[in-house]
Amino acid sequence: MAHDRQEKDLRCPYCPFVSHDFDKLDRHVQRLHADVQHPNNENPQSNPSRPQSEPDLSDFELAQVLAFEEAGLPRELALSEVQTVPSNEQLPRSRESANGSHVDLPVAHLTDEAQWVECFCGERVHFLELDAHSDMHAQEKLSIEDGDLPAVELANLPSTADHRLSNISNSFSTNIPRSLRNYDQLQPTTPPSSGKRRTPSLKDIFLGSPASSKRKSPYNAVSAKEGKTRRLGRAELGPYAHERQMPNWLRRMLEDGAQVTITNRIGPDGTLVRVESIANETPGLVPILARLSQLDRSVERAFYCSPEVRHVCKMPKEGGFCGYRNIQMLISYVRGAEATGAACFREKLPSILRLQDLIEDAWDMGINSNGRVETGGIRLTRKYIGTPEAQALFMSLNIPCEATAYTTTGNVEASETMLCAVCEYFDDNTTKDNVDKVVITDKPPIYFQHQGHSMTIVGVESRLDGDVNLMVFDPMFNPSPALKKVVMSGTTSFKCAEPEKLLKAHRRGEKYLGKYRDFELLKLK
Repeated sequence: MAHDRQEKDLRCPYCPFVSHDFDKLDRHVQRLHADVQHPNNENPQSNPSRPQSEPDLSDFELAQVLAFEEAGLPRELALSEVQTVPSNEQLPRSRESANGSHVDLPVAHLTDEAQWVECFCGERVHFLELDAHSDMHAQEKLSIEDGDLPAVELANLPSTADHRLSNISNSFSTNIPRSLRNYDQLQPTTPPSSGKRRTPSLKDIFLGSPASSKRKSPYNAVSAKEGKTRRLGRAELGPYAHERQMPNWLRRMLEDGAQVTITNRIGPDGTLVRVESIANETPGLVPILARLSQLDRSVERAFYCSPEVRHVCKMPKEGGFCGYRNIQMLISYVRGAEATGAACFREKLPSILRLQDLIEDAWDMGINSNGRVETGGIRLTRKYIGTPEAQALFMSLNIPCEATAYTTTGNVEASETMLCAVCEYFDDNTTKDNVDKVVITDKPPIYFQHQGHSMTIVGVESRLDGDVNLMVFDPMFNPSPALKKVVMSGTTSFKCAEPEKLLKAHRRGEKYLGKYRDFELLKLK
């Protein structure tokens, strides 16, 4: 009987996960969907708020309703345009590989429209992103004045950019030189004189010791397979894959850019400082997130990238330009750190329309040029771009970078391979003697891609319970008013009773990553 059970395709009722092993499926459900099975640790039979009186709802739709209601969003939104969830073999896969060629993976059998759900914010969201998207809307509105948010005690300090960055050394210690242009020549840092013992590396924490490993080493995973170049569709290029040109109103909005505000502030020397702020850009956020990781008692270790990177988010109703926004975030690091290629972006971050031109120019130069065949061209369109386009742009400007693909195999989950690579990236020989709980490095952020969405990795956390979080800037959302208020205070010397509430919007844990089979990272060198 047990043998027959393992021969069938067993599908998770809450997500697209499929396994032939019943015990493996049971562990998956218990680990990733405990909150859906028993929200607030209640018996589902005794919970009157659970919509069990909906006989026409599938298990997937029921899970979506619960997720939306917990986030304070209308349940009708969870059910709009949602069809039955496909099996694991039917899922659309990421189209990008490390060298920019098409990944020959199955295309979804869902109808084009069924894959995309229109949110009340005006954006069309892939069904795999619905849970995270609805939760992020709630996080986006967090304010320090909210009754359920702990008070943040702020020091009364001037709020100029120079002073903000100088304060980093008061809260975090790192011996890494500021310039990454001589990264290959960096020498190991001098051991601290504090007498504290260096804890295990982030990779060791993630994998566990050889004697009692937490998980299998993921180094047997392989990169995505190359396939023949072909024209892609909505599964890869998004809901506007076949649109010939974006609407005129959107083009004008992108040409105008986000609103710019000029304010005058008193600098540390008493002089008047002219400060320019852009509505969809938030500088100085990395030190604030690092401070919150420091205050979170559930965090064992955390590493962050250079504080020079800016959070860049979409403008209202602009569509699926996340890939471009992530490129802008990497460029913000290049500009701020005066890294290789900074001379190409002296004035301001290039607009989305300018980035499209740069990618098309890269194709003209023969760099990842099969992208033009796959997309049919991207100039003045809303087609999704991915890792190959980002790689082509940076390579065309002589900015060294490296792209890597991670694919789930029979033995290893791609999420584990990718997480281990991120841990090694942030915690390497340059930080091996640093004993601090939280370390801010001078490393560039990482372009991060999975099916249907991309983000920018700015750090990684290892928690005391063994879980690992990616710390990300998600271009779909603005940082909460609470975080922006702390950023504007100009200090990292603040206290927060429950830092996890402010960090939630920037954490992507193993439960989130477990929904996807393929990932890609693009690292600047």
